Amino acid sequence: MTLDISNDYYSSETSDSTPELRAIFEEGGLLQKYLTGYECRLQQIQMAEAIQQAIQSNTHLLVEAGTGVGKSLAYLIPFVKWARESKKRVVVSTYTKTLQEQLVKRDLPFLQRVLDMDFKFALCVGTENYLCLRRFRLAHSYDLFDNNSELNQIQRIDMWLNETKSGLISDLDFEPEESLWAKICRQSDLCLGRRCLFRKDCFYNKAREKEEGSHILVVNHHLFLANTISGGRVLPYFEAVVFDEAHTLQDVATEYLGIEVTNFKIKYFLDTIFNPQSGKGFLHRLQGVSRKKISDIKGALDKVRLASERFFCELVRCFGEESKTQRIRGSNFIFNYLQEPLLHLSCLLSAALDSVTSEDDRVQIKSYILRAKEINSGLEAIITQSLQEHVYWIEILNRQGRRRYSLHTAPIDISEEFKTRVLEEVELVIFTSATLSVNGDFNFIKQSLGIEQAKEICLSSPFEYSRNAIIYIPHNLPDPNREFESYQKEAIEEIKRILVITQGRAFVLFTNYRMLDMANDILRQELSNFNILRQGDAPRYKLLERFKADTRSVLLGTNTFWQGVDVPGRALECVIITKLPFAVPDEPIIEARMELLRAQNKDPFIDYQIPQAIIMLRQGFGRLIRRKTDIGMVAILDPRIKTRFYGKSFLEALPQCQRVYELSEVHRFLQSIPYSVTI
Repeated sequence: MTLDISNDYYSSETSDSTPELRAIFEEGGLLQKYLTGYECRLQQIQMAEAIQQAIQSNTHLLVEAGTGVGKSLAYLIPFVKWARESKKRVVVSTYTKTLQEQLVKRDLPFLQRVLDMDFKFALCVGTENYLCLRRFRLAHSYDLFDNNSELNQIQRIDMWLNETKSGLISDLDFEPEESLWAKICRQSDLCLGRRCLFRKDCFYNKAREKEEGSHILVVNHHLFLANTISGGRVLPYFEAVVFDEAHTLQDVATEYLGIEVTNFKIKYFLDTIFNPQSGKGFLHRLQGVSRKKISDIKGALDKVRLASERFFCELVRCFGEESKTQRIRGSNFIFNYLQEPLLHLSCLLSAALDSVTSEDDRVQIKSYILRAKEINSGLEAIITQSLQEHVYWIEILNRQGRRRYSLHTAPIDISEEFKTRVLEEVELVIFTSATLSVNGDFNFIKQSLGIEQAKEICLSSPFEYSRNAIIYIPHNLPDPNREFESYQKEAIEEIKRILVITQGRAFVLFTNYRMLDMANDILRQELSNFNILRQGDAPRYKLLERFKADTRSVLLGTNTFWQGVDVPGRALECVIITKLPFAVPDEPIIEARMELLRAQNKDPFIDYQIPQAIIMLRQGFGRLIRRKTDIGMVAILDPRIKTRFYGKSFLEALPQCQRVYELSEVHRFLQSIPYSVTI
């Protein structure tokens, strides 16, 4: 992560000059003058100079910079200077919303105040994050709200409209229902453009104008990829990109380049046209079209519903109804019952266009036709497995009698496409993260993203881990590969013993939900005086708020909490890692990547699973020390870190700090912390 700063971290003063780069970061320099609590860090200077050299030589760059280096200012300052002087534009792409907010609410406003140069920046988000004034008024006019809950929320949004300047969903003081927001948000295929009566007040248009006039654009990886795939139609033209949290790029790109078709999405699509239960939907307000055509479209919708029911019943027969994720290896595993009914529906909608008098209705109908075709083409690609070098699978989620069936396909290897679409198209690309390398070797990420020509620099953290942290590795836990049930039972007992010593203040990180759920049940029953929080019981940000508010909290999480979570200070003094985070080998994408490596005469365990797990372990460890003053312990309950040949590589990848093997030593260390509660 980047600089961890409090609300009063930045001074409100401004400077009257912009010294050379090193003079900004060194002792007595600009940052120390205007940044409360700033300390000169050699690693930050080295990173800023490496960025500047990459700019001057127009060379791609990989920068690993440990926690506390201050990555954001190290890349922002050289790029702000370059963008302003060269009249160029830079994109900063992140994985987490937390980092985005730090950049646009703290780092960039601070630099605007203290650097003697007039630069501008903008936060860019996906089009559906904006309220569409036209659709909002239409929804009001035609009473498209299905229940009292939606009506109450729309009233709150109506009041919010009087004060919001952005129109962004993130600026609301509550989280609207997904179904409601979908009726009133901006969608590209529904936009009337210059023909819209609300174009002058359009929130999205105002945001685009700001983006066009900005030197620095802050986006997330998904939006960057959307712009790439669209041929640059999402963002203004730019000459350079910084990928912060770059270790996540391969997974994000794999997800984005994939296809998903679900029974829920098909039902939602049909219900938005006309919902026979509520009697509402688009057809309810459609004007100028004969009753006969409306009746025919309703009949076609009924046929699509029947076909969908038949299709997913057939999936039940093929794959069962129990929750699972299963790879689909053979093509034509099911007949596409939806193809003809969807084509017929598209034809009837197209025929209705001739009678439509409203431009709003014409755009909406064209959107439905496009979506019907997308469902059909997605199903066709998955069923026939026509996309080469892709993996295909089904996910079944059965909760409280509601079965969600999702059919998927995704590319196995995105490196060639990333190289062609990004590395060869953008003049200058910077990749940075606290965990880009495996013990100083960048080959894993380079191969994952097709990086062939790039400079590299690896910078350690300035934090004193040897003084502030310990690693606890208990003796004699069973091997989870050989005796999983025994391991699970004894590991949970060890978690209980650790939590009694730490009195909460702990993250417990799991690699699967099965063990998480078992631990949750036991801990809530046997440690009832602790505030046990489980991933999935509330949105992530709410769980973190509850965790920080109560020092006796214990948060149980899987992948979501291994990375991108920042809890500095006393709230978090213990991170318990239950197992080494090896990717599940029978997970479809992982399995397909391993097969590809074998076909290339490579060892998938050595070349993929170990590097991936080391990076993930380093991310998990990184949750503990977020500030120079943070103190705590990381427990690793997987005995393979001591007993297997690869264990040494995992330990060498972690910060150098004291290792202990007895709980008494953990107790002694925590007693040495002045403010720790001990028993």
